[in-house]
Amino acid sequence: MKAATVSTYRGGMWSWLFQRITAVLLIVCLAIHLIFTHILSIGELDYINIGDRLAHAGLTAVDIILLAAGIYHALNGLRMVLMDYWFTSRKRALTLTIGLWVVGLAFMGYGTWALWPWIS
Repeated sequence: MKAATVSTYRGGMWSWLFQRITAVLLIVCLAIHLIFTHILSIGELDYINIGDRLAHAGLTAVDIILLAAGIYHALNGLRMVLMDYWFTSRKRALTLTIGLWVVGLAFMGYGTWALWPWIS
């Protein structure tokens, strides 16, 4: 009975654990992002000020972590909801998981590409 409740095609323990970890990362990184963007920021939010903020490696890292955690958290939550209602077989659950990983990696690539001028 216990094996059935933590099996991968029913959600999985690791998905549950990473959902909680990414929730904490989202709260912490979003707080850092908002503090540096809206509270400690001097001047208007324009391209030059945002570029100056992203020139610091620590804040760029926070933005990349925020992006990765947000993508994983959102797509894993969507995966869990879809598996509860429509994707009940192992084959369909695996197809859904692979599809969402492809979408997540595409979003991560696009977000990293947008930050690339300040990373390199």
